Amino acid sequence: MAAEWSRGTTTRPAAPWASGGTRSTHRNTTRELLEDLERFSDVYQSRIGDLGAFVRSQGDAHFDVLASDERPDVTGTIRAEDYLAVHRLLERFYRILLIDTGNNMRAENWLAAAESADLLVVTSTVREDTGYSGLWMLDALQDAGYADLKHKTVTVLSDPSPTVDDKLAADLVDVYEQRTRAVYRVPYDPALVAGSVVPYAQLSKATRQSWLRAVAGMAEAL
Repeated sequence: MAAEWSRGTTTRPAAPWASGGTRSTHRNTTRELLEDLERFSDVYQSRIGDLGAFVRSQGDAHFDVLASDERPDVTGTIRAEDYLAVHRLLERFYRILLIDTGNNMRAENWLAAAESADLLVVTSTVREDTGYSGLWMLDALQDAGYADLKHKTVTVLSDPSPTVDDKLAADLVDVYEQRTRAVYRVPYDPALVAGSVVPYAQLSKATRQSWLRAVAGMAEAL
């Protein structure tokens, strides 16, 4: 499911399971945390500082990241019960949890993440080959019996290049507005092309305002 657990004491959760974020002095991931979960069984003795050996602090951004394991020599997937165990632990120490689920809708941990979420965020780009992929995810969740999807889901559509097909963009906004509670457009920004740590100071004003509107909409939904 999640690529990474991002969680912040003020704005974000202990990183969904993913590999992004600023690097840390350790290489521990969700898998190592699962192996050492017994350490946190005593709620009176364990502290948030104990998670420092597993999460990666993002400094001035004020959130931590719990990365997923991406080593090629490690096999096996995170099961639903593993996801729920880690989720319960992180809820004890963080006010907000953001889970980057990836797109493997058949994975049991992906379904567990969707079930536990208070809000689902569908992200896609204004492209013919990717723009409608989020609808397949919504169809899969609906077929799996997840109720009230429109009320608990928002959509973010990003422009993949400086110019996009306006008709395609309008069609995507229209169809996602029918399936989710709100749709937010985010412009192309060359500062994000590298896909590395987000260089906030280099983002355009339009990018910042667009993401601010999107995040405000998510907060309102919560």
